[in-house]
Amino acid sequence: MTLYGIPPAGMRRAMAPESGRDHAHVIAEAAHAWWTSNRGGSSDRAIAVGTLATLALSAPSRPDGPDYGPLLLPLDDEQLVDTLRAGWNSFWTYDPDLTEAARPLHDWLSHPTDNDIRGLADYARILLRAGLLEYCSDTARAESDDVLGLLITRMRSYSERQSTGEFFTPGVVTNFMGDMVFSADRKPGDLFLEPAAGTGTMARSAAATLRFFGTDPAVYHWWLNDLDPLNAACCAVNAQLWRLGRQVTVSCGDALNRPRLLEEVVQERAERARSEQKARPVLYPTTTRPPFWPWQFAPPS
Repeated sequence: MTLYGIPPAGMRRAMAPESGRDHAHVIAEAAHAWWTSNRGGSSDRAIAVGTLATLALSAPSRPDGPDYGPLLLPLDDEQLVDTLRAGWNSFWTYDPDLTEAARPLHDWLSHPTDNDIRGLADYARILLRAGLLEYCSDTARAESDDVLGLLITRMRSYSERQSTGEFFTPGVVTNFMGDMVFSADRKPGDLFLEPAAGTGTMARSAAATLRFFGTDPAVYHWWLNDLDPLNAACCAVNAQLWRLGRQVTVSCGDALNRPRLLEEVVQERAERARSEQKARPVLYPTTTRPPFWPWQFAPPS
């Protein structure tokens, strides 16, 4: 039996592409196609990517976890926005610094216009139909490719990427590079720094390689930086989707020419975010909250 034409979680898992990489492309293509048809090209990019990112963070922490689809499918546009706020409230409690780093993905939720939220519930249903929750609840599948990076790439024109010099390294290439990086000895506590991380796909490949060799990525320190604020925000979300652990730093700035200044800025941001979280436990006011939500009881490892 389906709800809003969307099958239950078990059936969605069975219908998903066998390859995690193929599944990521299916999700990104579905998101981009809906947005282009209904919201006009690449406009409101932060809302399109931010909605996908928030729903991705709401996925169960394991493949056999509860199905949150029935909680999300009946929502209208305003109810969905309220639910997205609730998701960021949970993340704010879990990690205020990464929530602040991800602000370009959710800042629009503070004062959305009618046009901002137009059709978002339908957009969410498209993402659910494509199996976004099932993709993100399975770590091996989620680290097969960078679904946020794929969507951003589709929403930025070739001329726009040319003007900024932006180039997203394909996942198959970063997988090979990740294997090369870990051919050398690495010790727990080592720092992996990516000064031009994009949306973090190199870290994705590195984490996948670590797991392949039986090592938990969470025992290392990760620093992901990019000049583009939206890219850096996606790094903060991807760090959770790829289970990089609690020792993650995300920054936005010139890590090559001004590393010392960037380090000071990041430290100040972290201290400010922790202080603000204590003074303001709820990031966004909400009128409703889903009865179940990841991290309400146990944060992801």
